[in-house]
Amino acid sequence: MYFRELIRYIHLNPLRAKIVSDIKELNKYQYSGHPALAGIGRKKHDLQDTEYVLSYFGKNVSESRKAYLSYVKKGIDQGTRPELTGGGLVRSLGGWFLRYF
Repeated sequence: MYFRELIRYIHLNPLRAKIVSDIKELNKYQYSGHPALAGIGRKKHDLQDTEYVLSYFGKNVSESRKAYLSYVKKGIDQGTRPELTGGGLVRSLGGWFLRYF
């Protein structure tokens, strides 16, 4: 499902960018919504709907958090995913360069 893939991709960005070195540091990284989704000692952001996101991973919060963490960990070795970068609108217009002629 695209939404789940996108959530994982976004939350692994600090790890891929080498801002954090591993999943343990990502779990503590304050500039990401990942710790709130994982339920790791952090309040959620006002604009973050953790319940909605977690509903894609299970029926209750505990089950959803475990499934979310497992899913994120499985994506660590995937690296950059071209199909999830660049913005949908840019891709729908034919790429980064618009042609006027």
